[in-house]
Amino acid sequence: MSLDDLAPLDSTGRAPWYWYVLIGYPAVSLLGIVSLARLTNGGGVVASSLGSIALLTVITAGGAVSLPAIWRDAEVVAADADDWVPDRETYVGAAIVAPLLLGILSGLAAGFSIGIAIAVVAFLLSTVTVCLVYLYNRHRAIGLLTR
Repeated sequence: MSLDDLAPLDSTGRAPWYWYVLIGYPAVSLLGIVSLARLTNGGGVVASSLGSIALLTVITAGGAVSLPAIWRDAEVVAADADDWVPDRETYVGAAIVAPLLLGILSGLAAGFSIGIAIAVVAFLLSTVTVCLVYLYNRHRAIGLLTR
């Protein structure tokens, strides 16, 4: 085998930033939730320490990056693939509307601070769930590594 037989390496063929976010955010969130459970001794005392509140806030803020990543990947997939056209509004909308409604309803029922806390946790869970559902649907339709 000579050097002429090898395919040239194309540096533009790497996955863009949003692909790394879609793969990494659910994994990092799972590790963060496990760490949060360890910080609170198995979840017995929910968010009692400053470290656990900071960890929850950082992981939830990462969800704000995952939504544009889903939007961008769905846009690229819809333009390039004929087999699957994901509905960007459904995926991103579900991750925004669910915590908003839960926050408003729990705020009306239990007070403003409880509503904010439930909205933060619901946003974390909804963004992780939407990422996983999107990746599963993408895998079924066109494969994960298809760009």
